[in-house]
Amino acid sequence: MMEIRFARHDELYEASAFVIDSWRWAYKDIFDAAYLTGLSHKAWHESMIENYGAGKRPLLLFDQGELLGYCAFKKSNEDAYPDDGMITAIYLREDAVGNGYGHALLTRAEEELFARGYQSLVLYILSQNELAIVFYRAHGFVKVGEREHKWGDREYPLDIMRKAAT
Repeated sequence: MMEIRFARHDELYEASAFVIDSWRWAYKDIFDAAYLTGLSHKAWHESMIENYGAGKRPLLLFDQGELLGYCAFKKSNEDAYPDDGMITAIYLREDAVGNGYGHALLTRAEEELFARGYQSLVLYILSQNELAIVFYRAHGFVKVGEREHKWGDREYPLDIMRKAAT
């Protein structure tokens, strides 16, 4: 049985390991291997604890008790859309892709953000992440801009995508 709920504090260690594993499979053809190998579980966990303390609790998706998905969202930090809600991450276990879990997570995050009064949502997506771009387009997001972000020693192009409440 699928369950989507906010993470408990004691689940953040598992969630941080999950996100790092997700980065390693999802971005293996985008990021340098050395960068992905060097991702720090400790640093990611500490960041999650800090964000949790600031009231930013990620959603976790479980099926049959197994963690299969992660989603984080907040108020936008995009200068062009400061009053939007922002999806900052959706990650699935590799073998869970294509089974409706991403749709379920995104739908729940949208419900949470729209219930908080946001009229539009914005997100950044790696321009090379074609699978994710197709996913977000299928859910009504359109490209509204571009920017770059530095991870490790490289700058990576990002698409800025946006969706209005329906």
